[in-house]
Formats: sequence, structure tokens, C-alpha cells
Amino acid sequence: MKYFLVFLAFAGCLTAYDYHGCALAPDNLNGWVVCIDTFLVFKTTNGGQTWQTQALPNGTNTFYDITCVNGLQAWTSGNLGQVLHTADGGGNWVIQPIVLSKNATRIHFLNTEDGWVVGGNGTVGRTTDGGGSWEQNFTPHYQAEYYGLSFTDTLHGWIVAGYPDSLATSQGYIDRSTDGGINWDSLYRSTAYEDFYDIRFLDNSTGVLVGGDESDYAPIIWRSTNGGAAWSPVTAPANAYYLRSLDFSGDHGWAVGRFGSIIRTLDAGGSWAFQANPATTTLFDVDFSDTLHGVACGQNIILYTTDGGQTWNQSGIEENGTTTPAGRIFLRAYPNPFRNKTDIRWRITDNGSQPDNRYGITDNSSKIVKLHIYDISGRLVKSFSFTDIGHLSSVTWRCEDQAGRPVPAGIYIARLSSREGSVPAELIIIK
Repeated sequence: MKYFLVFLAFAGCLTAYDYHGCALAPDNLNGWVVCIDTFLVFKTTNGGQTWQTQALPNGTNTFYDITCVNGLQAWTSGNLGQVLHTADGGGNWVIQPIVLSKNATRIHFLNTEDGWVVGGNGTVGRTTDGGGSWEQNFTPHYQAEYYGLSFTDTLHGWIVAGYPDSLATSQGYIDRSTDGGINWDSLYRSTAYEDFYDIRFLDNSTGVLVGGDESDYAPIIWRSTNGGAAWSPVTAPANAYYLRSLDFSGDHGWAVGRFGSIIRTLDAGGSWAFQANPATTTLFDVDFSDTLHGVACGQNIILYTTDGGQTWNQSGIEENGTTTPAGRIFLRAYPNPFRNKTDIRWRITDNGSQPDNRYGITDNSSKIVKLHIYDISGRLVKSFSFTDIGHLSSVTWRCEDQAGRPVPAGIYIARLSSREGSVPAELIIIK
């Protein structure tokens, strides 16, 4: 039996994915969106109205973010610290040297040479040759999960940290570098439920960060006028929630977050107003190429605007020769991080090729899917085996080993294997 991932082909409707990162080029036309729950990159050539999938190299992991400096040069960051680069508008994507040992959650390039990527375990990646080589640097906070990143030039940068859906205190960090990201000074550490997810500095003095309070989904907007040495809270619109991403074009800025929240500022973050839009789920990212043209993306939705967000329109995916990827396994867990249980979900597409026997899936067992969960040392913790799978399948893991004993908090790796190959996913248990 063959399994195919089918994309909806009419405008204004998208396949149900978590679109997690987006970028719009300065030409206002070319842009990209990446997914956190599938191995998919989408490209637009009309400012976000429609999107088409792009071919990716074998070994590609799922994605957190994407950035571009023009309509040709773009970089993604993703699971297990992976970075992909294209120099031809996405016609060809190349996996760059592994940067971070954990997930690479946000990536930013000033130009075609100078770029940075942040992730977990207090790590920051830095390149000065377009990603041909990366160096890994460390902040003072090995436990920090960085999600936001901003550089104003090749020396001055800021990063922020939080921990989505953790309901844990002391996860918010603000750090600054004045030597290009090699060394980092701590500016602030929260002792409350404050999570910081994105930051933008308009110059070396004025900056804005956004995030939220996990205990009540309240949004956080802070502003600094002295390079981050001190921060002042800014009042958010009454109908805005927990914010996940931020972008500026001049003094005009936008932030997006939970429950379809989109807010805009016209005065460099001093005041904000709510913008109506079709989204009701979490929006993870927003990117503007100028004060009028922008895209935003989130759970099951991509939006675009051509008037600064006064009107947000829902995008569509065009059906063409590249919109039905074959021979791929899509794996994710939700919630993640989690305390007591998580649903591990997957989709499988079959390209009719010979099975990959390295993972114990033979041609006589082409309907079998195996799921193994390992601890960080590589020890097998739990195994599942399934037959007669459908287009979308899942299993609940209740944080137990094969004998039914509870496992401790920490990082685990789920690996799903089928005749199409094998893919990993990181699982994080918190207590």
C-alpha cells in the first residue's frame, strides 16, 4: 500500500501543519515558510498570495526558522541544530555544517556573509562566510533556551530566552554581545513566569522585546533606550495574548502570538494597536520587507498583507508538480516539552522505491512502522510497533519505559522507522 500526503489546492486553504518560520525578501515578492512538524519548505513569488513546496536534500530535519537577505539567498534553522542554505532562490538547498548540538530556533543574517543562530543549552552559532563554516559560542547560561536574536551590525547583538509551554519560572534571559557574538554579558534573568521569544534593536540604543507569561497567557512588551541596560514595560492592547515573534521596518513594527494575536506600532515600540486578521491559532513568526508588505505564519495558517497589516489575507498553496512530496516521514510530538504524556504523530509518504533495510523494515513488512525512544545516552527506553497505518497516525507515550516504570525528566530521542527510512524527534520531559 502506498501513502501520499495530499495538499489542498484552492486559494485560502492550507494543509494542517505548524508553519513556524517565515521570511519575505526586500523585493516584496519572493519569500519562504518552513514547518516545525514536517520536512517542508514553501516558496512564494507573489508576496505570499500562493506557495509551492521546494525540493530538499536527504537528511533534512524539521524547521524552526528561516531568514533571507534577498530573493536568492536564504537560510533555515531547525531540529538538532541543522542549517540549510540556498543561493538560487530555493532551486537547490544545501545542508551546512552542524552548528548547535540542540535545536536551532532562530537565525539571522545581516548580509550574505555575517550570520548568527541561537538554540538550547546556552549556545550561539556564528559565521562570517555565509555559513560555509560555523563556530559555536556559549553564553553564561547553559540552561537557557534562546528563541530571539537581533544584530544591528557585525559587533552588537542581543538574544533572549524562554521555554514554551513549560509552566516553569526563571526561564527568561536577556544577553548582549559587543564583539560579534563571541562573548555574551547577562543583562537580565527573570525569576517569574516571564518568557522572552523575540527581540529587535533598531539601533544600538533602542530595542523592543516580546514574550509572555505562561501562567495566564498575558503578553510581554518591553522597551529599552540604552542598549538593553534597562527595560520598561509597554502596555499591550487589551485583546492581545502571549507573543512569539517581532519584526520592524523603520519605526513600524509588528508582533504576533497566541490566539491569532497581531499588534502594530508606528512609534518604534512606544505604543501598540491590535490588528484584525483571520487567525485564531498561535502565530509563530512575522516578517516585513518594508512598511507595507509582510507575511505571518502559525498553526495551520499563513497570512500576507500589502498595506502594513490593515488587511491580512489568508494564503493558499498551489497544486503543481512539486506539491506532493514522496518518500518522506513526518514526525512530531505535542505537547513538547511535557510533564506526564505526549502524543507522537507521524505521516508517511511512499515513493514506490525499494525499502531502506538498515532500520529493520523489509519488503515483506512494508506496512510496519517501528518507533523507538532512547534516552540521551542512547539507551533504548521504549519500543512500539504498528501495522496497517494510515495517512496520519499517532501514539501516546506516558513517560514510561518498556516495563511500565516512570522515566526521569530529561531529553529523549524518538526515532520512527519505516520502509522509507528513519527520522528522529527530540522529546523533553519536565517535572
